[in-house]
Amino acid sequence: MTGTIIILLIVCGVFFYMMKKKRPEGAEKEKEQLISDSAARPYAKDDLRIENVTAGGLIHISGIGANLNEFDVKILAKHLYREGSSSWYELEGESTEAKVWIDLEEDDELVLNITLKKMKLRDIGLSKEDLERIDNTEEGELTYEGETYYYEDSDEAVFHKYGDESNGEPFYYWDFENEAGDKFIGIEKWEDGTYDVAYSEPIQSHQVTVFSLTS
Repeated sequence: MTGTIIILLIVCGVFFYMMKKKRPEGAEKEKEQLISDSAARPYAKDDLRIENVTAGGLIHISGIGANLNEFDVKILAKHLYREGSSSWYELEGESTEAKVWIDLEEDDELVLNITLKKMKLRDIGLSKEDLERIDNTEEGELTYEGETYYYEDSDEAVFHKYGDESNGEPFYYWDFENEAGDKFIGIEKWEDGTYDVAYSEPIQSHQVTVFSLTS
């Protein structure tokens, strides 16, 4: 009898140990919780669009880059940009490997760009003087990773952190695009004299799956 009880206890212990090992941990556990919470909310199917995602939301992106990478992104913040009568949003998020930024702009239809890399001016072989010359002549180019990017536009805009329109930070930008129009280099000059350089690519709505709109 005692031997039978011991065997039962061992079997139960092994069972609970295996069940514990199967439980998702870290980011995977958080993802499953967010998906579960999302399913419990009264979202209409049409509401689960990237335009409606805010801080705390969770999305999945697929088919990114030459390797067609896919990853989950937890949204940390939603920012607003304004340029004259035009405006667009930026979703700032993070995957398990790196930070991610997604621009959303309505231009007859939704236009999405994903920024996968932030750099310095020296990384693209341009100087402040080069940018001034390009701005004056409204033409110019740069080379990045063996590919040529051509000047498209430059102007002033305003950044509203977290979408707070009572607070705005002006900046100046330069946009460059490759010959195929499927890779972009954006440069921003801020009031404190610093420059941000971003490499981005366009994505389509069907590449984005929305699990949760907010936390």
